[in-house]
Amino acid sequence: MRTFKLKKCPRVHGIHFAPDGKRLLAVGGKEVRMVDCAVWLDLATGENVDRIEQFANCYAVDPLLTRYVLGGADNWDGSAGVEWTDLPDGGEEWDTFEFRRRKAPDFEEVSGLAFDRTGKRLAISHARPSGRRANPHELVPHLTVVQRDSANDPLELPTQEQDSVLAFNINGTRLAATGGIDCDPRVFVYDLATQRELFKYDPPGTITRCVRFLSDNRLVVANGRYVYIVPPDGGEAQFTLSSHPMQMNAVTLTPDGKRLLTASHDGMVRVWDVNTGEAGPAFDWKIGAITAVAFAPDGLTCAAAGGKGQIVVWDVDE
Repeated sequence: MRTFKLKKCPRVHGIHFAPDGKRLLAVGGKEVRMVDCAVWLDLATGENVDRIEQFANCYAVDPLLTRYVLGGADNWDGSAGVEWTDLPDGGEEWDTFEFRRRKAPDFEEVSGLAFDRTGKRLAISHARPSGRRANPHELVPHLTVVQRDSANDPLELPTQEQDSVLAFNINGTRLAATGGIDCDPRVFVYDLATQRELFKYDPPGTITRCVRFLSDNRLVVANGRYVYIVPPDGGEAQFTLSSHPMQMNAVTLTPDGKRLLTASHDGMVRVWDVNTGEAGPAFDWKIGAITAVAFAPDGLTCAAAGGKGQIVVWDVDE
């Protein structure tokens, strides 16, 4: 087990292993609901090797960590909608989506972003003015899927809520969306081929912080103090994972999809078997609330982010 410290990043919202497992990208800052920096951590030296500073509502990185995307970024002269920079260094130049179609959507009030597993498509939760005569400035929620390098010919999904937590399934045929910290805790699952809602899952708690898909399209929902594993067609949860006494903040899956890590405000990380719902090892390093977790590509090495920018990296089978 190794412990590292991030500079000027007391709260980490997400951590991501580079494909070679030698570096971590930590995204967070000082805000509970927003991001203001992305920091590369060299796991061999413990050094913060690069830093990208930009304030935004939300972020996404593609699976190969080649692109860093921000939603609602503030360039001091107003909202930039959706913009991106290339990794690993990035931050010097930012690009925004350009439209060739006259009726292409404008991305305003962006609240959620997610890449699919290929990194070729990006889901965007946003809102834009209704244009209705009675109230033209009323913001209407939208859920849009675009290609990585172009927002032309967007895929629009039906939604009545503005979501902040989004996740594709493994083969990119489904998208799950929920409100996150401040909004509707229900999770809506969409079929991208038909652009229709498949089902919705209404967990008992008031806040859903994280959603993931298993390889067989079962849905993992972190809601309140529990994690629910929901069948592919919806309905009652197959398993309820319930060994944490405080709220769940994050979940992640092993690359083979057989095990699940849960991270809680109680400072603990626990391993679960997704096929049986049985609890495995638990870890507690006394570094405060765990806000983010990640598996390395080898499926053995894990990382967890605690209070005051502390990062722990360990072998899950230790």
